[in-house]
Amino acid sequence: MENTPVKGTEEAVVVTIEVHRHGRPVESVRVECDVEPTHKHLAEKLASVLALGTEELVEEFVAEAEGYDAKRHEGRLKLDCVDVHFESESAIHHFPAHAKWKHVFLWACKHFKIAHDASANLELREGSPDGPAINEAKHIGRFEGCKTAWLIKPGPERNG
Repeated sequence: MENTPVKGTEEAVVVTIEVHRHGRPVESVRVECDVEPTHKHLAEKLASVLALGTEELVEEFVAEAEGYDAKRHEGRLKLDCVDVHFESESAIHHFPAHAKWKHVFLWACKHFKIAHDASANLELREGSPDGPAINEAKHIGRFEGCKTAWLIKPGPERNG
């Protein structure tokens, strides 16, 4: 009789996600779910722990379906390093490869406390303030090391 579950009570499901970030030791994050977790449910649980948005984590889980073993309740999440510069400041944050650059832009504006109306006049540049503009609708992608991006106010367009 000891092993008979009480009707209406179910055991929580504990999921362990191995988080890989450039330049940091592998971190095991354990999240508790009331039911068998979906990608969205896992993303909601992990978003605050990893300082990421739910949407970008869902995109990663869907794209990297083999990264989660539902039977063993274990997963692997690789986050890529982006070093964002704004004026004289810089900050490093890790994002999923399948997230879009718009997530980097939004994170940077929030991190550097840029007013919403001022952020509309900024853009991301790759590598340096004079580097090519980054299309915020594109995926960040996988890369080694830490990619540098600059959040800048674009200058006048060149004629020609």
